[in-house]
Amino acid sequence: MNKSEIINYLKSKIPDYSVEANVNKHILQYSVHVHPFITRGALHPFIKNLVNVLDKIEQALPDKNYAKTTIDRIASYNKDNFEQVIQTFSEITMLKRLVTVATPPATITFDPTAKKGGKNPEYRGLVKDIYFAIEVKTASLFNFTNARQTGLQITSRFKDEERDILNKGGKIVNSKALKVKDYLESADEKFEQYRQKEEYKDDFRLLCIFWDDYINEPLSALANPESGLLTENTFYKDSRFENVDGVIVIRHLHQFFRMLRYGEMVHYGQEGVHDAFDYVNPVVDSLYFQNPLGRRLPGEYLTLFQVSLYLEDDFHVAEYNPTDFVDWRSMISVTGMYKLPEEVRKKVLSYFLGRLSSNVKIPYEDIAFYGNISIDKIYVSLQEEDHDEKIFEEKFFSRIESSLNLSKGAANNPQTLKAVEMETRRRSFNNNFCMNAYVKNCLTPKEEDCPCGSTKSFETCCSVKLKYYDYTNYYDL
Repeated sequence: MNKSEIINYLKSKIPDYSVEANVNKHILQYSVHVHPFITRGALHPFIKNLVNVLDKIEQALPDKNYAKTTIDRIASYNKDNFEQVIQTFSEITMLKRLVTVATPPATITFDPTAKKGGKNPEYRGLVKDIYFAIEVKTASLFNFTNARQTGLQITSRFKDEERDILNKGGKIVNSKALKVKDYLESADEKFEQYRQKEEYKDDFRLLCIFWDDYINEPLSALANPESGLLTENTFYKDSRFENVDGVIVIRHLHQFFRMLRYGEMVHYGQEGVHDAFDYVNPVVDSLYFQNPLGRRLPGEYLTLFQVSLYLEDDFHVAEYNPTDFVDWRSMISVTGMYKLPEEVRKKVLSYFLGRLSSNVKIPYEDIAFYGNISIDKIYVSLQEEDHDEKIFEEKFFSRIESSLNLSKGAANNPQTLKAVEMETRRRSFNNNFCMNAYVKNCLTPKEEDCPCGSTKSFETCCSVKLKYYDYTNYYDL
């Protein structure tokens, strides 16, 4: 299929608004059918990206019929299956990267299976002189985003008595470590079967986890020194995931959401970031975590996959620290709990639980924005001073409070507030622009060419296809 055929096939498979039962049936409805009508024939930026990546893969793997199969798969999911659609987008993104680096792309196979009926990873391909088996997992975007609206988010594992304190504390969000553990278990099971085939036994086995902007969650699950799944102190003792050589965590899911909803991506101050199916970003890192029991991945392959090797103390910004929990009331993450004495840890947890609020708001639902305090450093700095126990404790929590206030000040500085205001105004402008354009184009005489650029008359084209579209719900995905 060429690009034109891909576009036409996509339009034929994604339901339009000609039937009332189809309203809000698929998350691509607006971008496929309404956007061209509003913009007089222009493809929605996300659809343009999707068509381009499908075309690239088609050219690289002409015998796979990939574009048609993938569009059929995407179209089969209704709006309630948003997570499955995002999983498909993640797999496309990883395949694009593999097609880019494979030597040659013809070595790529889909769903390579060691035995009939067995479980299998998504892809296998030769990169330079190493065959890679790649399993792709995707975080539950909406569930995680909603969960962050609560007061205290636990991002690592705590001891039983500490969990008892947390459970009494009211509304908290449990660690995402269990979900990452599930991904590792699933991949380990697949790769265990996979490597039984003689041809596959020496393949390098990678688990690729797509996450959104809150990369500290999987990072903490994998690398927190006290409980991380790929550390000696792992909280999960049943398996060390020996069949998984390494884990790539790709910071990208929010870009799908942004591109679908607003037609643009988060560029982090770097212009030119506009391909929803390319996770490479010069400003933010996707990370590679080496399994201590797995084979080492040579550095040149990290470059090819465009990921940074995670090393403790190598990153200094908040989201790249393995956190213990995040206090969304103050927009701050806390690290270093494992270095504190047990009784102090309990008091710290009780202190933060006492700050819980039911009215937590995050400036952007899809962009991570928070600071970090190393609570162990506060503790150590006070130990160097001469205080009795009571004064020590008072000063300890006073300094924690000061750190939290500094973070709140940073979140409310003029530059940040201006950015939030501009974002709100931009969205409002886009919403009004699209509604006005829709209403204006609906006044097109029926015998004239349809504004969508199809060359059909308006009467036989979008007048029918968009009959039940509600233009007041522009941002309703």
